Amino acid sequence: MYCLGQTNDSLEQAALKAEKAKIQSSLEGLRLIIQNVDISKFPQIKLIVEAYDDSSRVLERIDPKTLTVMEDGVEKPVISIEKITITERIPVDFVFLVDVTGTMQAYINGVKNNIENFVEALRTRGIEYRLGLVLFSDIIEEVHQPTTDVKEFLSWLNKVFASGGFDEKENALEAIREGMEMRWNPAASKVLVLVTDAPYHQFGEKGNGRTYLNTDIVIEQLQKSKVRLFCITVPGLAGYKQMSDETNGAVYDIRTSFSRILDQYSTQLTNLYAISYRTDAKVMKDSINVSILDERKRQLIKQLIPIVEIGRKFIIENLLFPTNSAELSQSVEELDVLAEFMEKRPTMRVQIEGHTDNIGSAQLNMTLSERRAESVKAYLVRKGIKQDRIKTVGYGLTRPISTNTTEFGRSLNRRTEIVITQK
Repeated sequence: MYCLGQTNDSLEQAALKAEKAKIQSSLEGLRLIIQNVDISKFPQIKLIVEAYDDSSRVLERIDPKTLTVMEDGVEKPVISIEKITITERIPVDFVFLVDVTGTMQAYINGVKNNIENFVEALRTRGIEYRLGLVLFSDIIEEVHQPTTDVKEFLSWLNKVFASGGFDEKENALEAIREGMEMRWNPAASKVLVLVTDAPYHQFGEKGNGRTYLNTDIVIEQLQKSKVRLFCITVPGLAGYKQMSDETNGAVYDIRTSFSRILDQYSTQLTNLYAISYRTDAKVMKDSINVSILDERKRQLIKQLIPIVEIGRKFIIENLLFPTNSAELSQSVEELDVLAEFMEKRPTMRVQIEGHTDNIGSAQLNMTLSERRAESVKAYLVRKGIKQDRIKTVGYGLTRPISTNTTEFGRSLNRRTEIVITQK
């Protein structure tokens, strides 16, 4: 009996050690990027994070016991870590920096042929995107500001015919600088996607392309601007991996099919988790300073997150309306939080945006979405918020975030979003 019991204990201990080793192994090389924050359940706060390892492989599970949140230097236990739902959308601005010299035509075609599938994958996975474009060779050829219309983006690319490139290097650093100066959505994550098969000019070199930039300066500027750089290029070209690694980006082999690259890329960007913790703050601050630690108290990421940011968008989960209805319950906790938030910030203004599923005519849904937005406004006014601080707009069925072919998908589309328009 004793020996049998000892054997069972040993097996249990071995199993526990194996599980612990598995957890520790899963955290080795873990990289987290904070993309957004959800305060709709205040004082519970959700940090929306992207998770992957050093090889840019996505992670399927993170144990809450392995992480700790630090808010303003104070440890907060993690309540839960859950895969993000489609209602918690993340705005991301993508600016493609495309080399248009002679050897690039096949790769430009690859972007054109796969960009629609790419943005569809983003949309269905919860990313609210805009697309911008910089075309470059030894000089900056064209600059197009971000748009929500993928057809417009394609119209820019369809005019491109790759030519030139008689010296080996091109001016990718100037393209990155131009990308950083785009008119970004202040509430969006900022991403540059560089597509080139050539090395780049740096300051002090001779040749057709001139720049005052070098690798270290560009890395510093990207980090300061909080812009991530992803490079689709030839493996081994100097500098691209360093710039990507230092800005929480990644490098992809340009010789791989573009459908595969863009699918892998969208999967990485949308492998999102909601890390929940409870704050001790009595009222929501304008910004929160958080870091995330692993089991060994190593800092995985530290970030100052602005809460009051023009363009920041909130989806209130309890405002998923029944079909053909604009009725709100007498008490909506999340709207009470918003009302208190606005009461503490008298200059803050918001726009309330109503959305519907596709049941019924387009005109009926447009009217219904406007009624839903007005219903939310009326609730906030009853809570003491002045009418002139709240604008409303209805989008009807024109901006779905999920499929309309299932009841669950339609329920997600019947929603109201609140956007900060003035701090």
